[in-house]
Amino acid sequence: MSEDESLPTIAQKPLAAVPGKVSSPRLAQGAPPKQCPNCMTLNAATFKFCARCGTPLGATAAPVSAPPAAKPTGPAAAKPPAPAKPAAKTAPPPAKPPAAARPVPPPPPKPIASQARPPAPPAKPAPPARPRARVSAIARDGSRSADFVLTKDETRVGRDVEAGEVKLDKDPFIAPLHAVFRFEGPQLVVQDLGTANGVFLWLKERTLESGDELRIGRQRLRVEWMPEEPEQLADQPVWGSPNPGYTARVVQLLEGGGEGDVYPLKPGENLVGRGTGDVSFANDGYVSSKHATITVGEGSLAVKDLGSANGTFIRVNGQAAVASGDLLLLGEQILRIDPA
Repeated sequence: MSEDESLPTIAQKPLAAVPGKVSSPRLAQGAPPKQCPNCMTLNAATFKFCARCGTPLGATAAPVSAPPAAKPTGPAAAKPPAPAKPAAKTAPPPAKPPAAARPVPPPPPKPIASQARPPAPPAKPAPPARPRARVSAIARDGSRSADFVLTKDETRVGRDVEAGEVKLDKDPFIAPLHAVFRFEGPQLVVQDLGTANGVFLWLKERTLESGDELRIGRQRLRVEWMPEEPEQLADQPVWGSPNPGYTARVVQLLEGGGEGDVYPLKPGENLVGRGTGDVSFANDGYVSSKHATITVGEGSLAVKDLGSANGTFIRVNGQAAVASGDLLLLGEQILRIDPA
């Protein structure tokens, strides 16, 4: 066979890709090869898996840059090259998700209304008032029947006073509001509120004023000067008993306000007692046999207790200072002032 004779052309089948070798893009004509995203190996366009590592291949692979074409010569070279088609727009890479914001801590829980402010501590009870004096009610047998503590500047005495005051509601001779105890600085005074039966203060010896009242036993007595003689209406004098020179007198005051016996007082000492004396009350068991004396001087009157069992009392005119150990007589009640 001559060299001019040519051998028949045998159609060549594409060779399969051999593992481990990079396939040539000539093996698949008309479509760009697929590049493995894992090992970067170029595979035929029809391959679905990488021939080298077996990684699944996408529908299309990144185009492989073709070798630069040779510059044409001749008249064709004078033609300007056809404008290249714009490359297909590739989707922009997905935006990087923003960094997760730092979680904001939740706000503190709102306090409950009952716990918004701690409850105020309970108020401390006021300390008890300091006792300043004590008033004791003395029964007829000498025992103490009631006890009243004086803490305020002013404390009332009577049948209708409030609790905590000197309430004497079992004596009909006590007025609803009879008297007041009041502190004037450290000094305690008692004030009679103008009642009919008055307030009487125990005494040992005291100067009297005309019209003063005394309580001796169960007797209420008024000591006064003798009334002046009435004017003579005629030239003839009035006849009567001889005047022994009496200048004062004691008038017995009865229940209801009437006047009873009248006892004249001679100048000097006049004895008051039970059964004997210048002024005597034989039927009063509360009057001692020698109870007191009433002295009549030149324009003066005085009374003195002789250590009687039941004492001698003078009516308080307005108010009088009292001290620890003093006794007061209101109606049928004896009150003793004791220290606090």
